[in-house]
Amino acid sequence: MTSTPAVLLVHGMWSSAATWWRVGPALESRGWQVEAATLPGHGGRPVGEGRTLGSLADDVREHHPGGRRLLVGHSLGAVVALEAAVADPSWAAGVVLVDPPGRSAGRRTRSLGRGRAQDAADARADPTAAVAALLHGHPTWSRRDARGVVQGLLQGDPALAVLPPLAWDLAALVAACPVPVAVIACPMGGSALAGPDREDVRRLVGGRLTELGLGHHVHLDEPAGLVAVVDAFGREVG
Repeated sequence: MTSTPAVLLVHGMWSSAATWWRVGPALESRGWQVEAATLPGHGGRPVGEGRTLGSLADDVREHHPGGRRLLVGHSLGAVVALEAAVADPSWAAGVVLVDPPGRSAGRRTRSLGRGRAQDAADARADPTAAVAALLHGHPTWSRRDARGVVQGLLQGDPALAVLPPLAWDLAALVAACPVPVAVIACPMGGSALAGPDREDVRRLVGGRLTELGLGHHVHLDEPAGLVAVVDAFGREVG
């Protein structure tokens, strides 16, 4: 990395860059140059050609050119970040996977997309109720955290609900990644990384699997802890 270390934050499916609102400034306060990606089909962008993992990864690299940087991806964004690092190792110094989904989640992306589309429809019908429901289910979140999640739902392209299912083998991607990989995942009860996938990934990353948070949105549950892990790992690999 350069003398000013760079980090790119990649959000998950039906989410948005707004959910990094605490993580980004906290990393900047530690001396990082921070960018946040907006994936096709999110943040008001149409799905367009972003219909495969490869095309999503290509889109991220195209919109964020330049020197090597640390990649931090949440959920689907973690898989996209891995795919991008595998495709162009010169572009990435390391990858932090934040509660990444394993193989079984990949086969369920169509049904998950339709479920999130229904969440988006509910949010459009009554955004205030959607925010209140999130705060009830996540008592440690701030109102801005909940609004960021709702914003991601409202700005998602409805075409996300009918995309062909995405499928991946997370352990195989980690094994193929030519740059160092770290994982931050919540305890197994609420994590997208569970069962054999979790054990396979734990074996591959060794001591670089940190458990944080109460659920899938680790960056909202424990932003300070996540920032500390990202900062330490980034400086280690940089």
